[in-house]
Amino acid sequence: MENAKNSIVSDSEVTAQTALMWKYNPIPDFPEPYPEYKSDYEKYDGGEIIAARVRGKKHKHEGANCDDWYDFARLGDWVIAVVSDGAGSKPLSRIGARVSCEAVAASLKKEFSAVKEQYPDIKSDLSRDFSDPAFTSVCQRLAQLVRGSFEVAYSAVEGAYMIRSASSEFEEILGRRAEIKDYSATLLAAVIIPVSNKEHFVISVQIGDGMIASFNKDAPFGEALRILGNADSGSFAGETEFLVSEQARSVGSLCGRTKIQRGRISSLMLMTDGAADDYYPNNPQLLRLYTDLLLNGIIDFPSEAAEKIGGEITPSPVTYPWVNDSSASFSLQYAKNVMAENNIGIEELWENRFGGIVINSSLNAYGISNGETKAERLSVWLDNYVERGSFDDRTLFIINTSEK
Repeated sequence: MENAKNSIVSDSEVTAQTALMWKYNPIPDFPEPYPEYKSDYEKYDGGEIIAARVRGKKHKHEGANCDDWYDFARLGDWVIAVVSDGAGSKPLSRIGARVSCEAVAASLKKEFSAVKEQYPDIKSDLSRDFSDPAFTSVCQRLAQLVRGSFEVAYSAVEGAYMIRSASSEFEEILGRRAEIKDYSATLLAAVIIPVSNKEHFVISVQIGDGMIASFNKDAPFGEALRILGNADSGSFAGETEFLVSEQARSVGSLCGRTKIQRGRISSLMLMTDGAADDYYPNNPQLLRLYTDLLLNGIIDFPSEAAEKIGGEITPSPVTYPWVNDSSASFSLQYAKNVMAENNIGIEELWENRFGGIVINSSLNAYGISNGETKAERLSVWLDNYVERGSFDDRTLFIINTSEK
């Protein structure tokens, strides 16, 4: 029995052994190759947007395209965010992911511009009691528009399919005529609007896996996280719903997928399953994700937390070779290692998120920075953090708000 215990291999030992097994192959030249990386940073009056998408280790190893995409739009301090993950088994799903994201972002920017004119007191209306007719009227209108944008997205996918179905190049690559199912992708959309009393209003709709979640950095453990999307499945276990499913786009289905929140929100995040699945169960493990973002310089510590730098630094960051070039490496810090080193659980980790045991384990405490901008640091982190059994494309879209 003792020998059996000693033979158990830890997660860190497994990931260290497998890190060198991944190979890098470039994106193929066949029709419409997508860039390996995509990232954005935008600061605006009321907050900041930090977003990145990276090609997963499996796709790098196989020389395949990344299937994720994201897009966004702003109307002043209103932010529209859209994330999609193309079905891995469908050869043209990356096209479905991109065109659906672009369609939703463009449609909602146009429609919401009209809503702001139609409801000049919209922020005041959204601050009213949920039973107030003024709140109900504008809330229903916004929900209709977000749900309607999913039909706009499907039309964009259908258009992309029809254009490419006439291409012999695509038929030659596939060895058959393309079907609209080849463009299958998930779709997650959320809109965040600042209202009065330092609160924000969020409305979201989700088809397929991935995750939408809001965070209140100043709230205690049990109140800090809210899940705003259902990572639902299809008719069979392990099957994911996609935008091309008529049933998933039905009015009844989309109504059930619509989530609304109003309250103190410091961050709103949308992510594909490549990131979400590494923090399962999402409630409460996404609080560990938030802490990872703090540790790796992607989300800022409060200014007063800087005074706590200078204590004992533990544990050390972890360094693995970069899949793209094994001669290069990046050092990252992990909240799970901070928990293990200090013998604490996730609740205690959260209650100490701005305390010495966290900030003194941050990359900043070690004088390490993985990029000049937060978008660069997010891209490096997504591309390099190691989790056992995790090798999918990763996309994370973050909206950090500021109190006015």
